[in-house]
Parts: sequence; structure tokens; C-alpha cells
Amino acid sequence: MTGVGRYLAALDDVATAADEPRLARLVQHLRTPLRVGVRGRTGAGCATVGRALRRRGATVLAAADAVDVEVHVLAETVKPEDAAALHRAGPARVVVLNKADLCGFGGAGPLARAVAHCRALQAQCGVEVLPLAALLAAADVDDDMVGALGVLAHEPADLGSTDRFTAGVHPLSLAVRERLLAELDLFGIAHAVLAVRRGADRAAVNATLHRLSGVAAVLDAIASAGAPVRYRRIVDAAPMLAELSAGPGGARVADRLAGDEVVIARMAAAVEVAAAAGMAVAGEDTRPAAHLDRAVRWQRFAGGPLSAVHRACAADIVRGSLRLWAHAGGVAETVP
Repeated sequence: MTGVGRYLAALDDVATAADEPRLARLVQHLRTPLRVGVRGRTGAGCATVGRALRRRGATVLAAADAVDVEVHVLAETVKPEDAAALHRAGPARVVVLNKADLCGFGGAGPLARAVAHCRALQAQCGVEVLPLAALLAAADVDDDMVGALGVLAHEPADLGSTDRFTAGVHPLSLAVRERLLAELDLFGIAHAVLAVRRGADRAAVNATLHRLSGVAAVLDAIASAGAPVRYRRIVDAAPMLAELSAGPGGARVADRLAGDEVVIARMAAAVEVAAAAGMAVAGEDTRPAAHLDRAVRWQRFAGGPLSAVHRACAADIVRGSLRLWAHAGGVAETVP
């Protein structure tokens, strides 16, 4: 669960315990999905990338709509129009190299080649590039396709090229082979056949293709890039939380909002924003001194020239660190 997700779950618990429907409605608003746009050059496979992300639950809007996170799709290389788009002001971006399954079958295979190619593209454009086989990520193998893959498992066809796969006589009709190519391409067919040979059913074949596609890392990158947007919603909700906490009727909400779980969960959300900005926050050290040191560092950091969002992050990290310090056995000392 993300830090924002943990914080919203904590607010949900507060709304239930305090029997406060207005807080429950606020949590639903804060859970509004990130708006994702997919852009890139013609032929890069933007439509397939968009379909793949939608299949995995992302809210993908039309190219002209305002979005929270933009996924920029590269194909083979960084063209001048790609470079211009990547350095243009706009929403947070995630950059992917699509068609990772077509990066060549020699050596360690296309996916390993795609990872190496992404490193080269990253050096060229100055931003992280993630490999993605969008066709596999969008795959929805049905029972008919599983049956066809089962035939291929027992009667192998030539997967050396698309022409060789569709040429010649085979128990599978040409139409079925063409459908497999259109939906999986050669790399996907090969791995789907291997999965069927191991006894995989429809769900397992789809899971295998999705795992190979690299879409999980892309979704993680979208969530990371969108962390500041979701955290900004939390900051903007402060007046409503203050209103719900006011007066005798708000005491149940106020007490629970000040509880450890809410404070530490909000720190986790702030840490995600800091990490997205390239700032190191939390380490593995759980000793009281480590938590106190973090609180002191971020208190100093908050006094610098920061945006309103990063200043709020700093305050939440300080507050959460002090709670963790107390939990770890930290004891306040009186300064003479």
C-alpha cells in the first residue's frame, strides 16, 4: 500500500469510529484516481499503451485532456520531437520504450536487450526510461486462444518470423495464426505456449504475459510520479479537516486525527513526495537517535526556500519522526 493509501485508510477508520459521513465523503474525493495521458510519436504504439494501462486499472484520458501524469512513449530512439516534449513544462512524466519484445532475439533475449537500450536512451535524454511490451500488457487471452496455444504446444510452428509462422500447412488455420500474431506477436506466442505446456490455464497465461510486459514497473512509476498530486489534495483538505474537528461535536474526529496511526501514515505520504523529488528520507535505522536526527534535519529543511507542498511534507515528516522516536523509546531532555 502506498503512503497516501495508508493515510486514506487511516482517515476511513476515523470516519467509521467517529460516525462522521462528511469525512467519509472527503476520503472518497481524495481517492479520485490519477488522470493519466499517453503521448508520443505516431507509430510508437500510444493506443496500445493506453489500452494496456486501462486494463490494469489506470484512468487514461484522451490526448488533449488535462492530466496529472503523462506517459511519453518512445519507439527505438529519441527523436527531436521526443526531446522537445520531454523538456516541455507540463505534468509529471513517465517515459517508456514500447515494443520491448521486439528488441532482438539474440543473446539474453529481447527484454534484456530492451533494458540495456533503455539505459542508453536515458543517457541521451536525461530521464529514466522503462521498457514496456504494451501488446503483452494489454493481452486478454480467451479460451479459444488457449486452445490454439495448446495445439501449438503439441504441434510446434515456425516462430522464426511472422511470414514463416503464417506460411505452410499447420493444424491451426491461417486466420487463427494471424489472430495470435495480432494479439501477442511472436515473443508473446512463444511464452504463452511455454506456459500452456506447463499446465497454465487462461488466467495463468494472461498473468505470465502481463509479468513479462514490464507494465507493473510502469504503474509503480506512475504512482510515484503522481504522489505530489495526491499529497497536494491532502494538503488542500486541511480546512475541511479543521472544520470537522471543531467544536464539541468534532472532538471525536480531532482526537483520532491526532492519533499515532494517522500522523505516521501522513508522514509516509509525505515521504513518497520527497522521494519523487529525489530526496532521501527514511532509512533502515529504527533507533531513537535516527528518528530524532531525521526530525531535526527536516525541521531545518522546512526553513529553506520551499514550495508550499514541500514545506507541508517537511512538517509531516518532522511530526511523524517525533512519534516514531517516542515509540522507539526516545525520552525528552530538559536543556539547562
